[in-house]
Amino acid sequence: MPQGIHPRVCSAFILLGLLVALTVPFVAYAGTSPAGEWTGTMRTPDGQEVEILLKLDKQGSAWTGSLESEAIGETAVTGLKVTDTRISFTFKPEGAPFPAHFSGSYIAGDDRVTGTLSLRGNSRFIKFNRVPGSETVVLAAGQEPAAPARIRHDYKFAITARASYWAALHVVKDEHYTMNNLTVGDWGFDGTLSYFLLDGFNVFIRGYRGSQRTSSDQSKLDNYNDLGFVSQSTWKLDGVEFGIKGYLGNIMMRNSKFNPYLTAAGGVVQWELTKAERGTEVIALDGKAFKGDDMAVAFGIGTEYEISKSIALEFEWLWRYFMTEDDTQWPTDTFSNTHAWALSFGATIGFF
Repeated sequence: MPQGIHPRVCSAFILLGLLVALTVPFVAYAGTSPAGEWTGTMRTPDGQEVEILLKLDKQGSAWTGSLESEAIGETAVTGLKVTDTRISFTFKPEGAPFPAHFSGSYIAGDDRVTGTLSLRGNSRFIKFNRVPGSETVVLAAGQEPAAPARIRHDYKFAITARASYWAALHVVKDEHYTMNNLTVGDWGFDGTLSYFLLDGFNVFIRGYRGSQRTSSDQSKLDNYNDLGFVSQSTWKLDGVEFGIKGYLGNIMMRNSKFNPYLTAAGGVVQWELTKAERGTEVIALDGKAFKGDDMAVAFGIGTEYEISKSIALEFEWLWRYFMTEDDTQWPTDTFSNTHAWALSFGATIGFF
């Protein structure tokens, strides 16, 4: 395939960097400080769920805190250490033979405390959500505290399944149609595993199965009929990509169930051009088959629509660019890079 980095690839990754720069700062500074009240639920070894209230207070540079639940009452914590990102302490309920320890983190972008409670080698994960109105912020006289942004992704991982319609996108110069510009839309599907670094920002890996059909415009196909390129020919475009999403809902429309986002991805596409359906004979020019494994990038916009705390519908409009051009094998006036619009819809389920 072509040597070096294609200029459009450079532009693509510059845009990817800009997307990160534009989306991360908005969500990364959403929190105030760990001071305030927090509620969390922990599952005990016997399977019972226990609700715990954590109170953290700062006077000057000194931190104090307590834990409260129906099982242990209210217990002061000792050895409390709080930084901008980490929290740890020890507590020993009255009558308990051994102390327990908490070690965790404060995520400013999500305004959330998470960590583990440990007792003699046994650990239990716990996630604390802020009690509304318990934020501690410094305000000017008469100034009202801003309401915290609501948490839209109360989980770290999510899986998404979608159907896609890959509409044809043609880049034509001087009315000359290469084989890549004689396409029409077709259906595909994809599956995604996402990890939320912040409530409003995730990274993902996606596998997709896409395709394009060939135009039935015989006047344009006549230039390539001797290759076996006909209206029944199929473009197989299957790949794996890594990407990011930056959600804008808490910036643009806090009270809406819609949560729009920007997204970008890059990866590898496995492609081939066949004479008929997938799996049939691959078209070749001078003995060189139209197939390969090449880089691909994608940029787009979309939105999710909240159904419940862990389920959302997703709608997306994505520009896909496949670097199939190779002037060492096929003339560029015959075969070039491939474009498509991917219009996707599906559902996301969050967990953990």
